Amino acid sequence: MGRARGANALMALAFEPTYGVPPAANFFQMPFASDDLGEEQGLIASDLLGAGRDPLPPSLDVIKNEGSIGVPVDLRYFGQWLKLHFGAPTTTPGLPATGFYTASAQPTNNSKITVNGSDVTFVNGAPAAAQVKIGASLLDTLTNLVLFLNASADANITPATYALDVSGNKITIQHDTIGTAGNAFTITAGSSPASNMTASGATLAGGAATGAYNHVFASGALTLPSVAIEVGNPDVPSYAMNYGVRSDKIAINLQRSGLLNATISYVAKGEAARTGATAAGTPATYAFTRLSQFMGQVSRAGVPLGDLVSGNFTVANGLDKVEIITGDSRIADADPGACTYTGQAVCRFKDTVLRDLATNGTPIDLSYGWKIALAKSLQFVFHEVYLPRPKMSRSGPGGIQETYDWQGAKNAVVGRACTVTLVNDVASYG
Repeated sequence: MGRARGANALMALAFEPTYGVPPAANFFQMPFASDDLGEEQGLIASDLLGAGRDPLPPSLDVIKNEGSIGVPVDLRYFGQWLKLHFGAPTTTPGLPATGFYTASAQPTNNSKITVNGSDVTFVNGAPAAAQVKIGASLLDTLTNLVLFLNASADANITPATYALDVSGNKITIQHDTIGTAGNAFTITAGSSPASNMTASGATLAGGAATGAYNHVFASGALTLPSVAIEVGNPDVPSYAMNYGVRSDKIAINLQRSGLLNATISYVAKGEAARTGATAAGTPATYAFTRLSQFMGQVSRAGVPLGDLVSGNFTVANGLDKVEIITGDSRIADADPGACTYTGQAVCRFKDTVLRDLATNGTPIDLSYGWKIALAKSLQFVFHEVYLPRPKMSRSGPGGIQETYDWQGAKNAVVGRACTVTLVNDVASYG
């Protein structure tokens, strides 16, 4: 028997077919950075009088099991936490067709590109229908183009999503349908007048029915799953099974460097008595591939959010603890309540784009994504985000920053507030 060490601590997780009843099998060995899983029971000071100044013995209060778990944001295991928070995903095998336009210089006035049969014309003056204004720089022009394409109602253009590459001279195109359908989506660039744009090919390419699995998690589910989580200290040995665990919040911080972790806030029903042997059997494992802060990008309508210094977001289920009177002092359950979606974006003050949107009360979409390759990515999309009008303060000779504490809402067209897409080689999280 030895002393327990965090380096040797183990965590195993399995979904419960029945709330509060740990299953006998199907556990996964989960990587984690920190946790405070376990029951606690406080004391209530005595209120009796007449026994002198020294206190009488306290009474026991109710049992609680709630707190947080720090987990790495990775390519495979994180899908288990997403399933716990949002419910089971819709999974589609395959890859979407993709392509791109690369610009070598500013387009000439009245030059064109043709997207799936629809002409888009670049103009120096005020743009009319199917026209994009040539900006003061190539970056401005491509930004205008991406915003135009993603907002277009043209049935030829809408089947794809468009994004400004971080290089600043390329627009990536991804078909919205997984599979081969997008391979027929045409892209061409005009040469007279010169658009100075080059298409990656005559059509998008690479769409396939195999090659990856696309797991789409949707917010707002009426019912949510629960898990049992065993935390083990094999040095002692001591193993504790926590049951009826539900996810209340997922919070992720964004910064330029450092480890990419998420904080899972949980509410659990209880914890079984500690034993000297695991009840999780031999848990299954995945290959571990961690996503990194430097891979991250925050975008609005396909355009990287300019000069973002730091940020965070929280997706909350608003769990409502069912605190009935029972003989075991534990909650009966934790029901899903009103969801909330909040975050913060700290940006260097460069232009008034976000400030104008905030002042006008115009909602935007925000996308937080981390990508290794097309078949290895994670993306949170908040479909309708409202920005407050921030106060701008100056405290020294350095750069001036604005802080936007945003709130998300349900988008009437999409039908939800948040969509999370995890693309990996895991066939199912069912």
